[in-house]
Amino acid sequence: MVVNALATILDKAKAAGHIHGIVPHLVGGGGVSLLQYADDTINMVEGSAVDITNLKFLLLCFQQMSSLKINFDKSAVMVLGYGPDECQSIADCLNCQLGSFPTSYLGIPISDSRLTVAELLPTVTKLQHRVEPWQGRWLSKAARTVLINSSLSSLLLFIMSFYNLHETLHHEIAKFQARFFWAGEGDK
Repeated sequence: MVVNALATILDKAKAAGHIHGIVPHLVGGGGVSLLQYADDTINMVEGSAVDITNLKFLLLCFQQMSSLKINFDKSAVMVLGYGPDECQSIADCLNCQLGSFPTSYLGIPISDSRLTVAELLPTVTKLQHRVEPWQGRWLSKAARTVLINSSLSSLLLFIMSFYNLHETLHHEIAKFQARFFWAGEGDK
């Protein structure tokens, strides 16, 4: 409920012209200004001095009204299309550190340019820990199939909703799945 309050505040500020979301030509209602999942929040506004000042004011108002603390020290500002001095000025105005790409949001690497296989490989290898062979050793083949489909495949679909995975990564994933599926078969 409190999370919806921030979305409502930002929507009303957009409608009144106090802040401007990004890609308004692609997304109706003045563009995207907020993405949230649990306590992870991404605010997106144009980088004008007025937008940045108004965003800071709105965040402080939300903090005061909700009694939730926004930890500006742990927050990062990602600025695109501005020079280094302007980027730092925006970060200073918001009392946040200046972040850089690539970064991670909800476990997915995000970059302002194309990600390489090397940059995506750690995300894919994290999936390996979900289906270690020893975990499947005592499961039936049907149970292993369910675990692969529910855990590993759903996580991959989440990643692939952002990126086309290189063939090298597909082979790595297939290796994890095969090792898990055939775990313990040699013992029988």
